[in-house]
Amino acid sequence: MTKTIVIGLDGSNWPLIEPWIADGTLPNFGRLRDGGAWGVSRSHLPPVTCPNWKCYASGKNPGKLGVYWWERIDTTDQSMHLPDATDFESPELWDYLNDGGESAAVVNLPMSYPPRQIDDAMVAGGPRSREDDYTVPAELQQELEDQFDYRVHPPNVLTSNEDADEEVEMVYDLLRTRLRTAQYLLEERDVDFLHVTLFHLNVLQHYFYDALETRRAYEIIDEELGSFIDSGHDIVLMSDHGCTEIDTVFYVNNWLEEHGYLATETSLTSRLHDFGITQERIANVVRTLGLEKRIRPLVPRAVIERFPSDEGVVREEKLKMVDWENTTAIGSGQGLIYVVADDEAERERILDSLESDLAEATGITGDPIARDIHRREDLYEGDCVDSAPDLIFDQREGVHTSEAMGQDETMSAPTNWRGENVPSGLALFYGTDIEPGNFGEIQITDIAPTILHWLGYRVPNDMDGRPVTEIFASDSDTGTRSVTTRDPLTDRGNGTDQLDDEVKDRLEQIGYLE
Repeated sequence: MTKTIVIGLDGSNWPLIEPWIADGTLPNFGRLRDGGAWGVSRSHLPPVTCPNWKCYASGKNPGKLGVYWWERIDTTDQSMHLPDATDFESPELWDYLNDGGESAAVVNLPMSYPPRQIDDAMVAGGPRSREDDYTVPAELQQELEDQFDYRVHPPNVLTSNEDADEEVEMVYDLLRTRLRTAQYLLEERDVDFLHVTLFHLNVLQHYFYDALETRRAYEIIDEELGSFIDSGHDIVLMSDHGCTEIDTVFYVNNWLEEHGYLATETSLTSRLHDFGITQERIANVVRTLGLEKRIRPLVPRAVIERFPSDEGVVREEKLKMVDWENTTAIGSGQGLIYVVADDEAERERILDSLESDLAEATGITGDPIARDIHRREDLYEGDCVDSAPDLIFDQREGVHTSEAMGQDETMSAPTNWRGENVPSGLALFYGTDIEPGNFGEIQITDIAPTILHWLGYRVPNDMDGRPVTEIFASDSDTGTRSVTTRDPLTDRGNGTDQLDDEVKDRLEQIGYLE
């Protein structure tokens, strides 16, 4: 029986891997592209793991999901929320497959912790997952750990692109384990549909971009792809966004302060940064002493985030630096700005001024920081638009926008990170009824409706995406069948949004950096 497998390559795009396909380094990627329908998948802004994997899974834009980045700032009560799986209430692709009687397994989807029940299995993943209680059914965790020594995160965390051979090898082991776990679930649990995300692939790309370390990761993935292709399964390759090399680091909060929108005060965390006491430097000391594997599981993420990063003060600690009485705007990373205003007229005045100033901002190369600048109401649609950042700028390719506070500069050359996200990712469909060739460009929200139509299901009428019917052979069953719609599910299978206090406490300790 033909099964459907979605392999998620976090941060991948064709410009990065095409040279390796062309020179024969990635023969199985080449087989899939020669025999499949392929093209560009554009992510929603900002082009980042959270929420774009959930945009794919639900077929919806962030305005219907209410999550826009790794953090959400509430300027009214001057607080910050770090989203997790319980912030996403929309039914997802696998819920509709379950509703049609098909079983599914989901492995390592970012923003899926705590895991919820689906038919058949969910293995929570991404940077906000914990190393315990990460599977449903619960007994699957021990099964995977016994079978593969499965881990959610590497024992040592990659925090530098120098002297990181051991950490890079741990990422390679994770990539192999993810794909072998997927193969195992297909065979042992005999699921009809399987999704697996290779999140740590983009961690490598951030630190090394197209260097040998990243190429080797794709070679490992290519080696594992062979068994999926040879088994005759229908395959989807996709990414949540793409990546490119950084030429400018833009410290948006420093820029806002320089232009009079943000006022800050000294805090304990900012003083630690001034003295060079940062998360990365502490991690390097711990690693040098060989203590990371022992210390990391015992120290909550909330404790770690009390220290600044090399870039400056981040997450909830940065809010302690804000002089709210004299602040009219505050930034998050990768192009998001929240306005602090008492009424709509004041908000509009600040937005007009921000748009004008941002349009003139240039990086160290002399090129603009922003390609486009958007108001939230022009970019997003849905019931949750009011919780979105007020201004979203599409950072030019080559720009990495940092949320950090406390740096002395507004622009710098890249240091530790070489690669940054861009909206243009990739998508490829291979198998039954597929017409090989380049289909051009689609949206990430088109992928779930396309899979549902491919498998003979009606498409929920609240999804923003559309089935990409041009990828199917015109004389095939799928290519001749009309697209039909249905009312959406009112809940997500057997999952629950109710968390006990212990789980809530754990989730507050989890941040993006690992």
